Amino acid sequence: MTQMDLHLAVEDGRVVCRSCDEDICAADENYKLHSLCDRKSLTEAGALINDPDEYVDDDLEFRQFYCPGCATLLENEVIEADREPVHDKQLYVD
Repeated sequence: MTQMDLHLAVEDGRVVCRSCDEDICAADENYKLHSLCDRKSLTEAGALINDPDEYVDDDLEFRQFYCPGCATLLENEVIEADREPVHDKQLYVD
C-alpha cells in the first residue's frame, strides 16, 4: 500500500480509503469524481470568508469530498461552480 495523503492510499492500482478500505477508483482516475460531494456557498467555508461577489465576477463554490464507504472527509476545494473537480493527486501508474 502506498499512502497518497492522510486519508487515501493506492493498493493494487486502486485508490482506497485508509479509514475503511473502500475501493474508490482506479489509481489513474480523479478520486473526487467517485467520492460523495457536498457543494456549498463559498461563505460556508468558514467565518472569515467574505462574500466572493465583492471581489470576483465568477460563480465560486466550496466543495467537500467524502469517502463513499465511511463518509470520511477526503478533501476541500474552492472552484468555479461550472468546473470539474481539480485532479490534484495524479499518480504515475506503470
